[in-house]
Formats: sequence, structure tokens, C-alpha cells
Amino acid sequence: MNWPLVRLAVAGLRAHAVRLLLTAFAVVVGVGFLAGTLVYGDTARAAFYDDLARSARNVDVVVEPAETLVSAETVDRIRAVDGVAEVDGRVIAWLGLLDRDGRLLTQQGHVGYGLSVPGVASLAPYDVTAGRLPTVPGEVAVDKTTVAATGYALGASVSLLDQAGTPHRLTLVGVLDLGVNRLFGGSPVAALTGPDLASLTGTERYAQVVVRARPDVDPEVLADRVARVTGDPRLAVLTGDRLRDQLAEQAGKYVDGFLAVLIGFGVVSLTVSAFVIYNTFAILAAQRVRELSLLRCVGASRRQVGVAVLLEAVTLGVLASLGGLAMSLLVGYGLIWGRELVATDIPLHAPVVRWPTVAVALGFGTVVTVLAALVPALGAGRVPPLAALHGSATAELRDATGRRGRVRVLVAVGLAGAGLLAIMVGVPLAFPGLPLVLGGGMVVFLGAVVAAPLLVPRAVGVLGWLPARLFGPVARLAVVNARRNPRRAAATTMALTVGVALMSMFAVLLETARDQTGRELTENFPVDFVLDRTRIDGTPGATRGELPAELAGVLRAEPAFATVAEVRLAPAPVDRQVRVWSVPPEQLRGPVRPEVTDGDLADLRPGTVAVSRPVAQARGLGVGDRFALGLPGVPDPAGALTVVALYDDAPTGGAALVEWGQFTAAYGPGAPNQLLLDLAPGVGTADGRQALDRVLRTFPVVRVSSVADQANALSATLDELLGIFAALLGMSVLIALFGISNTLSLSVFERTRESATLRALGLSRRQLGRMLLAEAGLIALVGALAGIVLGVGVGWTAALGLIHSYGHGLPVVPVAQLVLCVALAGGAALLAGLLPARRATRTPIVAAMSVEG
Repeated sequence: MNWPLVRLAVAGLRAHAVRLLLTAFAVVVGVGFLAGTLVYGDTARAAFYDDLARSARNVDVVVEPAETLVSAETVDRIRAVDGVAEVDGRVIAWLGLLDRDGRLLTQQGHVGYGLSVPGVASLAPYDVTAGRLPTVPGEVAVDKTTVAATGYALGASVSLLDQAGTPHRLTLVGVLDLGVNRLFGGSPVAALTGPDLASLTGTERYAQVVVRARPDVDPEVLADRVARVTGDPRLAVLTGDRLRDQLAEQAGKYVDGFLAVLIGFGVVSLTVSAFVIYNTFAILAAQRVRELSLLRCVGASRRQVGVAVLLEAVTLGVLASLGGLAMSLLVGYGLIWGRELVATDIPLHAPVVRWPTVAVALGFGTVVTVLAALVPALGAGRVPPLAALHGSATAELRDATGRRGRVRVLVAVGLAGAGLLAIMVGVPLAFPGLPLVLGGGMVVFLGAVVAAPLLVPRAVGVLGWLPARLFGPVARLAVVNARRNPRRAAATTMALTVGVALMSMFAVLLETARDQTGRELTENFPVDFVLDRTRIDGTPGATRGELPAELAGVLRAEPAFATVAEVRLAPAPVDRQVRVWSVPPEQLRGPVRPEVTDGDLADLRPGTVAVSRPVAQARGLGVGDRFALGLPGVPDPAGALTVVALYDDAPTGGAALVEWGQFTAAYGPGAPNQLLLDLAPGVGTADGRQALDRVLRTFPVVRVSSVADQANALSATLDELLGIFAALLGMSVLIALFGISNTLSLSVFERTRESATLRALGLSRRQLGRMLLAEAGLIALVGALAGIVLGVGVGWTAALGLIHSYGHGLPVVPVAQLVLCVALAGGAALLAGLLPARRATRTPIVAAMSVEG
């Protein structure tokens, strides 16, 4: 160990501790955010695992059917296996539950579940938080989330639907806590006695059988015995530990997706930190020219001087990384507390810090710091000994001019060209080409970073021209100072540019997604409401049943609705993915009539068909072609129908429209599968929904879809995503603001004598402060505007490629959001510059004049 160099590095850190403080903060924030995401992931997984133990507690072996349910006879055979202490069969079936207004409760279009009351208390998959479990028919216990949402209280009458959709009233006697069991996906869950569950769901067979082993029996051995007894390859037999691991893995996937996004943003934050570190060490190296040259005079070699600076960076990186590791606990636990924003249903848990998190925090923070300080360290080693004899103790690293400037231009142009080429290749590929487009955008960003020392001073001059003319000498001095050191200004500016560019890119993509989805909703759902029957029979692959025959007549009697069209859908085909539909001819008008792209629906008669555009493209059909649909009673291919029209944006899921008489001849008149409702003129959506809800109280199995509901849900989702991305990218913007404040602080120290001279020549304290704040504002404004230009360019290009393949129109640029971003960046930069400006204005003129530099 070269102790003199180590002592020199420590002395350098102590001498410049205040100047390095903000740099350390930048590393702390970057490392804290990156390591905090790992703490969040580990803590969330541990929380899931612990909470999932509730559905698998005391379970040593579990039998789960893959295709069929388990019979009572199989359970009896398992009970007789040597080593089995207790066995319980769990019945799990679809079950509809109504709220207090008689509306069916669903979660993402799915009805709830009915569970059996456990036959063995120790093997219960849930806890009872209030009341008790049902003991006699007519009683029910409901999960706590549903009870809280509906306002049910113990002793209340709860309505449940049988398979036919008929409501049955039961008394609420208990409240269940299911933990984070992902099987139910947040749907309502009710526990009932065996007789009630059998009568409502029509099943007495078991979806899961759990076994508890005797204390002296190994679960692996018992699982083998149970598997031999069942003798059915369709029944999976697992140990309890494997079941818990499996459930935790499934729940962990819910964490991993968002965790990957968080890590990506953590890397962005560290990248921005690298700009700040580089800039700090470059300025310090320039300010320490005399100090470093004196070291050379007393015998230090280039290598020793460079190593001393790198040792300072290593020490700073380690100390700041330790601070970041401490901060990661707050970040990770904060993400768990804010789980409603990042991932719902994650239970609270003590923070978990594993050794990979510690290694990542210390390793990434230190490595990024050293790499960022490498170029300034090499520059420090090249300081000539004679520089100690110069009168100035400061010197800026050589500007990007001459041959170096030309090389910089060539590299920047090459990177920008490669990025644009990747974008051009990716755009025609639509969604599969999105990684190419975004990757190309990142390469263009890199090209901009390389060219920044040439571009930033010119951009400062352009943006500062008008303020310099309007606000006189103070503004002109701010412009000159911001342009004085191109590489310094570029590194400071690009730190902010990266964060703002990514924020702008996501804003364009999300706003375009909002606009495009709104267009598609309006075009594909031109009616106000679509009604169909909710599946409550536990058969997801089955066709949705028919609606009550009298419902259409009841709705027509309501003055709120101008159109009530009855859509009939043929049973789902087994060998063809083409759904046949039809409506009575007098109802095929207005918003119900699909948008025709070729041909004429007036030609629709027996023996003809209108086909949706996607089906026509997939099968190469055009007007006049023959299309064999396989209608009952119509022999193929002699009975193939003639295509008379192609349509797009139909208000129903059918893909082949046939004439009403031909449809009823093939499938019978029956009742409608869907009702399409359009409001009467002057009736608002809210009033129409109230009228619809009044009618549907007597038809609880009817599901309502509306454009307004879907648009509101979409808007809320996109706003949430934008808020999350803005918050995450705000970390990198915060680090960039540390960089602006740090650069300005170091610049103020470097220009102490210069500032004193300006004061001596008549510049007031207030004017000096304004000059420094204007300098910070100009740097922030250039960085923010450059980020918006880059981000909007990449976001626009990526969105345009997706629109050309999946929609129509042009990308949307959220101007108001971008203007707000610039304003916030400028305001935050002014705040970051307040402390350095205050320090400069409070230094006495005589004391400042005595400082060398």
C-alpha cells in the first residue's frame, strides 16, 4: 500500500469536503434509489411468502386437479393412506354476489367465488376477522375487501346468485381475511356450508385437497404415497413447501415486472449522477492546477497524481454508497407503503436487505464514481510542473476546439446516424420494432452528449440573446459566464437533459396512447351502452348466454333511450374463428350500422354476408367472393355465401353479418345475446346510466359496458402511469439539480476575486446574486429544452410507427405538460442556485480580493 498517496487523497477530500458534499448527495440519491428498488423487491417477495402461508399453513401435501375436479371417493382413499393425520377437501366454484343495490359485483368482468367451510379448522385457507364461519344452511361469510366496499354489516342479508341467475338471500355471519391469494384476483369471495354451495354452484367435487402429515412422516414420502393412491395423471400432488414456493413465485411475478422498470430508472439516476461526478472532479482538477503542479515539482509522477485523484474518487464513492445503502431502506419501505401506486395488495413487512443489494449499492456507486472521475484524473496527471509558476491557480481543461472538436463532431454524427438508422428500421415493424426505436433514440441521446460541448454554448447564446438585450449588463454577464467553460456547461446541462428527455418521451407516448384508444373506443363503440349476460356458471370457455327476453321491451319503454337494438350471436364455432351475428332489419341503422369500407349493406339478403375487415384481410376476401360459413342447414360448399360488403368498427364482437331471416332460419329466433343502447337527444351519460341501473336491479346477471366507463378507466390508468414515470424520473432530475447547484458553487469559489472586482467596479450585491441565478436558470433552460426536443423527437417517432400499424392520425404532444416541465426545471434551478448566490454576495470585497484566483 502506498501510504503517502492514501494520505494525500484523504487530505484532498478533507480540504475540499464542502465542495464535494453535493456530489456525495448525488451519489447517495442515485445509489439509494437503485438499491431501494432491490430492497422493495426482496421485501415484497418476503411479504407475499409470509402472507401466502395462510392459504397453505399446516399443509404437508396438496392434490390439485389439472383438468377435472376431485371426487369424494378419492378424498376417502387419501384419508386412508398411511401417515395421513388430517384431510380436507376444498370446494371452489364461481358464485355471483350482489351489492346492497342488487347489482352483481365483478372484478375485471369476473364474478366472485364460493368456498367451502373447512372441515378441519387447522387447514383453513383463511382467517376470520369478525364473526364466525357458517355452521348451518342460510349463513355466509364474505371477504373483508368486499364487506368494506359494499358496506355490509354482520347480520345483514346478502344476495347470492345460483347458476340460473336467481338471487338467494343468506345471512352474513363472518368476515374473512384471504391474505394475498392470487387465485381469486381481488374478486368477491364467500364461504358457505356444503348444502348451500352445492345448490348454488351445482358442484360437490373438490378443486383442491390438502393433507396434514403425522409428525413422524416426511412430506416427500407422504406425497409419493398419495400419488400412488390417486393413480390419476391429471391430479398434481405437491408437498406443502412446494405449494408455498409456487404461490410465492406466482405472486413474485407481480413484483418482478415493476421491479424491472424501477431498476431501469435507477440506472438512469446513476447515469445522471455520473455527469455530476465528472463535472465536479473536472472543476476541482482545474481549480487545483497549482496544487497538483507543486506535487509534480517535489517529485510526484503523472501516475501518482492521477492515482491520488482516483483514490479520492474511490473514497468518495464508498462513503456515498454507504449513505445510499442507508437511504435504500427508506426508499424500499416507501415503495411498499406506496403500494397503491406501484402494485396493490402487497402486505406490510419489515425491510429485507440481502447481500446482493449491499454488493450492488457499494459496487455500482463506487464504480460509477471512479469511472466518472477517470478522465479528470488523467487530466490532473498531465498538469505540467511549471504551471505552479503561473499567476493563476485555475485553468479549464482544453476546450473542444481544433482537432479534438472535429473528432467530437465526427463521433457525434456517427452516433446520431446509427441511432436514426435503428429508428428507421424499427418504425415499419410497429410494436415488435419498438425496442429498436427506443434503443436508437438512446444512441441519438448519446450523440447529443458527445456534441454537447459544441452545442450548449451556442444554445446559451441564442436563449440569452433577448434577456441580455432586455436586462442589461447583469444578464450579459450571466450569458458570458454560462458560455465560458463549454465542457463544464455541457456536463451540467446534459445531466438535466437526460431526465427531461425521458420524461418527455413517456409523456408523448402515453398521451398518444390516450388519444388513439379514445378514437378506437369511439369508432368501435358508437353506441352509449352495450349489455350482455355475465357468465356465472363457472365455464369460461362457454358462449355468454342469452339476455332475458323481456329486457329489450322494458328498456324501450324508458324515454332516456332512443335506440335499443337486439343483437343475436351464433354459438362460438369450434373449427372457425368467425362469429356470425345479425340484428332485425329495422334496427340495423344509426350507430348500430357498422362502418362499410367496401360494398353496400343494402345488398344484404339471404345467401349473402358482410365480413369484418380483419377477417377479410386474413382470408383474402373481397366483395363478390364466396365465403363458406357452415350455417346449420346450409350445406358447404354449395351453400357458401357471397360477400357483399366489408365493414370496420362494428359495435359488436361478431365478424360476419348475415341477413336476419337467414340467421333465424339457421339458429332460431331465441333471445338477444347483446343489447345496444343509444341515448335520446339531450340525455346525459350520467342520467342514462341512472335510468339503466334502475331497470337492471331486477336483472342482476346483465353486464353493462360503456364508452365513458372505459375511457375514464383508461384515462385514470394513463394518468397513474404518467405520475409514476414522472416521480421516478424526478429522481434523476433532482440529481441533475444537485449538479447545477454544485457546479455553480464551485464556479462561485473559482471566481471569488472576479466577483470582488465586479463589486469594486460598482456591481451591487443584488445584481451579483441576480447574475448567478440567471446563469443557473440559463443552464437549466438549455438542459430542459434540449431534453424536450430529444424526448419529443424519439417519442413522436415511436408513436408514429405504432399508429401506422394499429390506428390512424398523428402522435399527440402534451404541450401543457412540457411547458410545466420547463417551468419546474427553471424554478428548481433558481432554488438550487440560491445558496451559492447568497454565499457570493455575502463575501466582503476586501477578503475576496485577497483570494488567489
